Amino acid sequence: MAKLVSSTPLILSERTSARQKRSRASANQIQLIEPISSRLGPAVVDENSQNRVPVLRAPNTEVITHRQIDLPSFLLHQGDAIAWLNSLPEESAELVITDPPYESLEKHRSVGTTTRLKRSKASSNEWFNIFPNARFPELMASVWRILKWNSHFYLFCDAETMFVVKPLAEQAGFKFWKPLVWDKKRLGMGYHYRARYEFILFFEKGKRRLTSLSIPDVIEVPRISRGYPTEKPVAVSRILIGQSTESGALVVDPFSGSGSVGVAALALGRQFWGNDSSETALQVSMRRLEGTMNETMIKNADVHSDEE
Repeated sequence: MAKLVSSTPLILSERTSARQKRSRASANQIQLIEPISSRLGPAVVDENSQNRVPVLRAPNTEVITHRQIDLPSFLLHQGDAIAWLNSLPEESAELVITDPPYESLEKHRSVGTTTRLKRSKASSNEWFNIFPNARFPELMASVWRILKWNSHFYLFCDAETMFVVKPLAEQAGFKFWKPLVWDKKRLGMGYHYRARYEFILFFEKGKRRLTSLSIPDVIEVPRISRGYPTEKPVAVSRILIGQSTESGALVVDPFSGSGSVGVAALALGRQFWGNDSSETALQVSMRRLEGTMNETMIKNADVHSDEE
């Protein structure tokens, strides 16, 4: 088995040519075992797999204090979320956590009852394009396809979007357990009872036991102030990832934004693949994820030094 061990990860863009990808991979000391298409991300950890999917592997594994240390890895892709999911191998991920820029954000923002962002031609803000409700059936089917059996799927949304997503996810095959409540601990905007929470819809494919049955369905973590728009705290994702995966598992986020899910995944020793349509978001994610990997490498080095 060849684990994905990438100390300097690679961003793949739908607009990047194959030659540019090979050049950038060489510059970042990443070896592409097989040619990679403009929309296909690496998705296997077995060099002998018959799926013929590219594997990213560092040519020289990091060696610290005379021991080989395998680091968590990540891959970022720029493009349409559904197209990217459909390019990944079937049943390749152990967990999906995501926060689509749902349609109701536009309605609330137009009357000033949610986060105010700078405008652009594509949306009411310059940060992300709104994901229309009409595309949720495609999204649910794509998430179902890439998830392994006996795995979980979490989706952040508001109360209005929950009524849209729940039946569509069930039609795709998911079992809906319940909405978790993220208590942001601080008042948000609004006219009819000011907002202080957000839902996290909890779905299951097959049957998987949670790591701990003592975690409540209300997750109390303060919201991020002055961060990336709609940024979710890493602490929330850490709870979800810890509850639904084991070390080394692959966590996927098709609307990765500033990379909070990825930061939590790497910190917990999981692999992460993320996608976003925004180049700005991917630049923010890259900085955060590289920083997390550096911290993990230092921590692992300290642990192995103590063992010597």
